[in-house]
Amino acid sequence: MKRPNIFLNLILGFLVKIFAIIKGQRIIKKCKIKGPSIILSNHTSFYDFIYTSAAMYPKRISYLAAKKMFYETSTKYFLRIARAIPKSLMQADPLATLHAFRILKKKGIISIFPEGQISPSGRLLIPAFSIAKFLKKANASVYIVKHMGAGLSNPPWSKKTFKGRVDTIKELIISQQELTQMSHQDIYQIVCDKLYYSQTEYNQIKKYQYKLNDISNLENVIYQCPSCKHEGLISKKHQLICTSCNNTLTYDTYGLINGKGLDELYLNQAEQVKKEIDQDPNYQIEGDAKLMSFRNQKLVEVGSGVISIKRFEYTYKGTIDGEYKELKFNVSSTPTLPSDIGRNIQIYEGDYIYQFELDIKWLPIKMVHVGEYLYQLNQK
Repeated sequence: MKRPNIFLNLILGFLVKIFAIIKGQRIIKKCKIKGPSIILSNHTSFYDFIYTSAAMYPKRISYLAAKKMFYETSTKYFLRIARAIPKSLMQADPLATLHAFRILKKKGIISIFPEGQISPSGRLLIPAFSIAKFLKKANASVYIVKHMGAGLSNPPWSKKTFKGRVDTIKELIISQQELTQMSHQDIYQIVCDKLYYSQTEYNQIKKYQYKLNDISNLENVIYQCPSCKHEGLISKKHQLICTSCNNTLTYDTYGLINGKGLDELYLNQAEQVKKEIDQDPNYQIEGDAKLMSFRNQKLVEVGSGVISIKRFEYTYKGTIDGEYKELKFNVSSTPTLPSDIGRNIQIYEGDYIYQFELDIKWLPIKMVHVGEYLYQLNQK
């Protein structure tokens, strides 16, 4: 990998630091971090890379980031300037691991978001157990750089800013010496405990207020009416409205909906999905979709058809590059479905990505709920 330009890094890093302060970031717990080391961060906002870089300035860090992000306009330039390491999502990537270990051998600092994707609800997603194996093998001190309030200031379901406070803490969680004596399970437990975060729980204590803005697209995260269970809400300014019973949910300056946290409503939806699946042994969910994949280093539309989820498999029936195809993916090898809110679900196989852009905008999140529960059932 090409060595970063030190002068350019300092200038750009300083600008990122100023930008983060203007955005509302305050570092409320500090510690000195030097390489070789690995820093872990939670992921609730598209700005988390900015906040992590700002918190680490003037230290240079290298990110492990999803390969898909290197082809998206909003992230690719920042990641390439930062000399980030592309990694395949939801699977082992020996090449990315090799690059990371080379940087650590040179006393560098690696940044990882163990959730693998942005949490749509502001609560920590369950990290893959492979993070513990990676840390054990890396044999470097482990820190957290955790951000609280980023998902309220710049929620992942909106391109708008709800300006407010973002707290960041920097903390050593496992020293290099401690790491050598710990089991994978012990490492994993510490990572989960230290990274755990719920924006609702945190803000119930802090009482930070965030500037209200239009909440369009939140209806594709909270798609189910808590009152009548109808699926398919509509948004209007600061409200979500049920088209079946006219129940109105109002988003406030604390990031609550009718006084309840976004993560609570999100988890309630997941519980409802579990009931549906438990009551129907032939449960199936499907939707019309356009299929996107990489061609000539670009993510482009390559076909269209129907993506469905059954007890044991994901099935796609439709066209790929002008020919009719049927694809099957094993539920038991897919712990979760990465998703862009209101747009798609993604399935990865090696270096290949199948990105299904669904016609029904709230369906991706329900499919995420379905896929995660079916994976649990298959593991049992």
